[in-house]
Amino acid sequence: MAEEFQVDLPEVDPKKGKRETRSAFAKILSSLPVTDRQTMEEQAEKIVLLTDGPGQDAVDSVRHEHFTEVQQKAFEKLGNQYDRSLWLFRDDQYLFNEAINARLADVFRQSASCYSGFIGPKDLALREDTASVDVFHEKFAVQFKCSKDQVAVQVFRRLHPDSKTDDDVALFQVSIHYNLAPEAVECVKDSQLDSQQVTRAVSSFITYEPKNGNLEVLSKDINGREALARLAADHLLMSPITGERVPLKRYDYQCLAAPFQFDIEGEKVDWARVTQLGYTKAGRSMILKIGIKDPDDIHQASRDMVTPHFRFGQHVITFAQISVKIRKQPGERARTVHIVLRGENGCNIKTKREKDRVLCDHLLEKWGIVREIGDESLAAANVA
Repeated sequence: MAEEFQVDLPEVDPKKGKRETRSAFAKILSSLPVTDRQTMEEQAEKIVLLTDGPGQDAVDSVRHEHFTEVQQKAFEKLGNQYDRSLWLFRDDQYLFNEAINARLADVFRQSASCYSGFIGPKDLALREDTASVDVFHEKFAVQFKCSKDQVAVQVFRRLHPDSKTDDDVALFQVSIHYNLAPEAVECVKDSQLDSQQVTRAVSSFITYEPKNGNLEVLSKDINGREALARLAADHLLMSPITGERVPLKRYDYQCLAAPFQFDIEGEKVDWARVTQLGYTKAGRSMILKIGIKDPDDIHQASRDMVTPHFRFGQHVITFAQISVKIRKQPGERARTVHIVLRGENGCNIKTKREKDRVLCDHLLEKWGIVREIGDESLAAANVA
C-alpha cells in the first residue's frame, strides 16, 4: 500500500505486537483524505477475496494458464494464500483482475437465480482481438442503454474443472461491469437531511466452453440474460444461437428413504452419509437431522427420535442433505461439503469451491440420484 499510494508507512517491527503495529498504521491512515482511504480499502478487500475457496481456484486457474516457469517457481515459494494474492497484485495487475473476475463468476454460478445456460456450437474460439471486443463493447452499451465509457469489458481464457474426467478444460470468460442510472439516496449534510446522487455498477459474466458448446450467462438481471448471450454469440463467437436453453438436471433421491451405500471407490472422498431427511405429512413438513460424527445413521436415529416403528420409506422424501468428506490433497486441507436436495429440481451444493461443486455433480450422477434432464425454464419455476 505504501508503494501503490505513495504513503509513508513505518516498517513492520516483528518484535512489536500486532496491536502496537496496527495503532501506528491507523494513526497515519486516519490522517489521509477519505477518498484515498476508500480506494486503499477497496484494493485491500480485493486482495483478501483471492484467499478464500473460490479465490484459490481462480488464482490456480490463472497461474496454470498464464505463468511462465520462472513465475511458477516464485509463486511456489510463497507461504500462504494471502502472500500469493499480494504477489499477483504486485506482479501483474491484469492477471490479478482476471482472477477477481473468475472468482466472481464462480460465486454467481452457485446461485440458480443468477444462472442461465444456452446451447451453442461446439469447438469455436471466442474472439479476443481488440476489434471484436470493441464491437461487442459498443453493442452492449446500446442494448443496455448506457454510454460506452460506463462499460468495462474483459475477455480472457481460463481453466475449469471437468466433472467427467477431473481434468481442467479450456473456458472463455467475458466479464462486463457497467453503471446503472444514477439514483438519489438520503444523507446528512451540515446537520440537515439532504440527498445526493449515487451511481452503482453491476457485474455480469459470460462463459463459453468449446468442449460442450455451452454459453452460460451469470447475472442477477434475469430478463437481460438471453440478450447478453446473443450479443456474445453474434460478435465474439461469430455464430448466432437459437436461444435453446441448457437443460437442468432433475433429481430422484427417494432411494435415500432406506439405508444407502454410497460408492466412493476411486474418488477423492473419505466418506459420504445422509445427515438430513425431510418429508411432508398432512400439510406439515418434518426434517430430521444428525451430525456428521453421529455414531448412528439417520435411519436408526429417526427411530430413536420419533418411534421405534418409524420408517422414512413410509413417506415421500422432499428434502435431503448428503454430507461428503473430501480427502486432503497436496496444498489443500480436508473439508466437508453438503449437497442439499429439495423438491424435484433443487440442488444447492453448499460449497464455495468450484472444483467441489463439480465433484459433487459427478458423485450424484455416479450414485444414480440424477434421474433425467428437464427444461431450465420449468425447473426454475419449480424452484421458485
